[in-house]
Amino acid sequence: MNSSNTFFIYTTMPRWQPKFVIMGLVFVFGALVSGATAGQSFAADLTKIYVGYGGVAGYQLPVWVNKEAEIGKKYGLDIEPLLISGGALGMQALLANSIQMSHNSASAAIGAALRGAPITIIATSENRMSAEIVARPEIKTPQQLIGKKIGILRFGGSNDTGIQWALRAWKIDPRQVTILQSGATNARLLALTLGQIDATILSYPEIHLARKRGMNVLADIGEFSAYPNTSVTLTRSLIEKQRPLAKNLLRSEIESIHYMRTNREGSIKILKKFLRVDDIEAAEAIGATYDFFARRTDAVPRTNLEGLKNILREMNAPQRSPAEFVDMSLLDELEKEGFMQKFR
Repeated sequence: MNSSNTFFIYTTMPRWQPKFVIMGLVFVFGALVSGATAGQSFAADLTKIYVGYGGVAGYQLPVWVNKEAEIGKKYGLDIEPLLISGGALGMQALLANSIQMSHNSASAAIGAALRGAPITIIATSENRMSAEIVARPEIKTPQQLIGKKIGILRFGGSNDTGIQWALRAWKIDPRQVTILQSGATNARLLALTLGQIDATILSYPEIHLARKRGMNVLADIGEFSAYPNTSVTLTRSLIEKQRPLAKNLLRSEIESIHYMRTNREGSIKILKKFLRVDDIEAAEAIGATYDFFARRTDAVPRTNLEGLKNILREMNAPQRSPAEFVDMSLLDELEKEGFMQKFR
């Protein structure tokens, strides 16, 4: 299977059920697996692992590095990344065992677990919101946003949360600005360029493109508060029944993160492949994207529990304990075994 192929699977499911089996996903992914393995022979000592990831952006680099640098093979794993559109679909695929590991947002995992999905986060590679507030050229300070329009993806989401953090830090009453649901990233960048909104929240490579168009960065949202983002999620049954495999998945993730943080040239080459970049201007944006995410990726991928509280508040579940949604025991064991020392 070509790791750059994109598979979109559409389904709906109002609530997670502990014994839920998603037949449609099983059928579709079963067909993908059959197609991928037909005519191929893998080494007998390697375990085939499908890793679902949501979104094509720099925060997925550890998964791509794991595949391209063949890091998983050191731990008996044959890693195959699969792009699945949407965090909810990724969680469904994980429950159906169509994938064995999800590399997705912590909020996607928590949202599923709140509905009864027997899954848990075992690691988080970035514990800060990977976004910045970008404004039109004439707006150079936060106070100039008063009376202006700020575009976000949707109310109640992480975009909205980030803007609220910024306004609070700037001592700007939310009623002094107009917050608009302005669509996905590309739509917001276009609206900003055309002057339909005065500011928005973006990540890389879009921040680089906005700068090239003369826009100003007013704040790094990651500086305001913790907010676990890219996380490794497994089913609880895999951890219970195949703990050595779960530990090897975490080992390969940690070494992939180390490669990403320390091998700029190799990482950019992999980033270009998965983002399908070849022109000079886009390649420049890829370098900026790498630098941004390499700075934010933690060498020890421990999930920030205070940050999980922010997500739970966002999901109207502030009474729930963050410890319910994570299992740091695998990481604890690796640290006690001394595995982490060579990657610090």
